[in-house]
Amino acid sequence: MSPDMISCSIGNTMLQESTKVMLPIEQKPLRGMHTLFCRMAYRAGRRVKEKKNRRYGRAGGMEMAEMRTLENAYLVVEVSDAGAELSRVYDKKKEREVLWNADPKYWGRHSPILFPFVGKLNGGVYHYEGTVYSMSAHGFARDSEFECVELSSEAVTHRLVSTETTKKNYPFNFELLVTHRLTENHISVEWTVKNTDTKTLYYSIGGHPAFNVDSVMGCRLVFDGLDKLSCTGIDLPTGTADAEHPVILTLTDHVYTVGEHTFDADTMVFDEGQVKKVTLEEADGTGRVTLICPDAQHVGIWSPVQKNAPFICLEPWLGRCDNKGFTGELKDKYGEQSLEAGKSFRTAYEIVVEK
Repeated sequence: MSPDMISCSIGNTMLQESTKVMLPIEQKPLRGMHTLFCRMAYRAGRRVKEKKNRRYGRAGGMEMAEMRTLENAYLVVEVSDAGAELSRVYDKKKEREVLWNADPKYWGRHSPILFPFVGKLNGGVYHYEGTVYSMSAHGFARDSEFECVELSSEAVTHRLVSTETTKKNYPFNFELLVTHRLTENHISVEWTVKNTDTKTLYYSIGGHPAFNVDSVMGCRLVFDGLDKLSCTGIDLPTGTADAEHPVILTLTDHVYTVGEHTFDADTMVFDEGQVKKVTLEEADGTGRVTLICPDAQHVGIWSPVQKNAPFICLEPWLGRCDNKGFTGELKDKYGEQSLEAGKSFRTAYEIVVEK
């Protein structure tokens, strides 16, 4: 699956370096040594590990972005400049792809960052100081080009800052830093939100990593130490939370087994900090991946409705979608985060791939 790579070893971690070759978009037929040179250049251009990320856009087109790669004895991890999105996790020991491949037949993303909103707004709008603003589900960060500001043998940091364009629909100055760090079989995803404005910043932020499974049916979700959970469903017509009708899930030995109708109501939402750790495993107990999210106020578990897609998302959130029918001010939105002028907030979650 992996192309050839040019790499340098630092400690137990490998930092990939790239060779870039630029060719004209249009060429006339070439012959002889010139043809041979172009073929060699083309092949060299393919042998890069910081390769171009081919991510399907909503219209089915291809977007190109730099890919940053970290590797150690356990995992290969790739992070795209597009959306600072974790785009590949490969288990070297078991020779398997851990992260979903973004096949648009089911869902064309891997692990988008949700900012400055998580989930859908009621009617696709929010109210702030007398003005109504529109915003798509999950905000704009996932579709933004981030700047890679730091790359080491074990971590990569990306940055997104507010612009005049972002302020048309989100009237705040901010800076968002995202760091992906690889340590043995652990991947840490760290977010730092900085309020660079002179007023209070309101926001939500979340992760959306999707993990491969052989079949959704029969997969097990292990909630250590928990015997039951209160689950909030989604009102499908509006995409907002049906908070008035929670469902109590009774666990068997701390385990919930995914069934045929588990995702009929879209996302399983666990509010009020109920879940700080959850492990996804195949029906036979193999392929274990654990999400650890000590700061998460909400956790979502999702697979596309009625598609039997071969992946499940484990999503740590600070903030979430609107409650059904909410039309209040942004500051009163359920789960909304606030940050005073000039202040910063840092949090992180962790993905652990079983050795």
